[in-house]
Amino acid sequence: MIIIFTSSIGVIAVLNKKRQISYINDLIYIADMVLLMLKSTVPDTDAMISILSNDSRLKSFDFSLNSAKLILSKEDYERVMIFFNSIGKYDTDCQISIANEFSGYFKMLNQQYQNYYNSHYKLYILLGLFSGIVISVLLM
Repeated sequence: MIIIFTSSIGVIAVLNKKRQISYINDLIYIADMVLLMLKSTVPDTDAMISILSNDSRLKSFDFSLNSAKLILSKEDYERVMIFFNSIGKYDTDCQISIANEFSGYFKMLNQQYQNYYNSHYKLYILLGLFSGIVISVLLM
C-alpha cells in the first residue's frame, strides 16, 4: 500500500508538469489566434473573445483565468493577465507587438518546461517507487 501511495505521488508530480505544458500550449495558441485576427480582420474585443471561446481546441480552457493561478508561477500569471487585459485597449500595432512578445515568451517557457519534463519525468516516478520500497523495508 505504501509503495502504491508513494508511486502515485510521483505520477501526480509528472501529471502536474504535463498540465503546465498543456496550459502553456493553449496560451500560445490564443496569442497566435489573436495575432491572426489582428493582422487580418481587426475585430472588436468581444468578437475576438467570442471566437476564442468557441474554438474547439480551447473547449477546456478557463477564460476566467482562475485555473492559471494554480498552474503558473505568479510572474507568469501576471503576464497572462496583462495580455488579456491589453486586448482591445491599444491600437492594432501595439496589440500585435504585445501579442508577439507574449507568444515568444511562452514559446520559450514551453520549451524549457518540455525539456525539464523529458529529462525528469522518469525520475519522479522512480523516486516515488523507490521511496515506497525503502519505507516498506524499514517498517518490516
